[in-house]
Amino acid sequence: MVDALREARRILRPRGILVDARPDSRVVAYAEHGAATGTYRQAGVIATSHEELVNDRSSDDAVATAVTSGWFRSRGAGRFWHRVLFEDRPTLQRYLDDHARFVHRVRWMVDPATRRRWDEDPWAIRRAVRHERFERL
Repeated sequence: MVDALREARRILRPRGILVDARPDSRVVAYAEHGAATGTYRQAGVIATSHEELVNDRSSDDAVATAVTSGWFRSRGAGRFWHRVLFEDRPTLQRYLDDHARFVHRVRWMVDPATRRRWDEDPWAIRRAVRHERFERL
């Protein structure tokens, strides 16, 4: 990541803006059940895998190094929520089984009978994405 930031600094003109946006592993993701009204309700919690937590910390350290080295300065930061939609719960589970970012098991907030009843309903994963704008110095 430090190499990528060094390259971004090289190609940006002075006062140019770099936007860093990536999943926020400091916040859990949610498995959400889709209601007939089009709204979603939290039904479970999905943690970030250990390997991705380590990668995210390394990226955070690289950004901090770039700022303390005087390559960039922060011009603001924030977080937004991104929803990934699935046609049913088995599709959501297949996504988790293949995805390296998340652990493969949801910590459910609803009982197994309710989950079975909702199997064919729409589902979503709602996860946080953090962003920060940097100005090249």
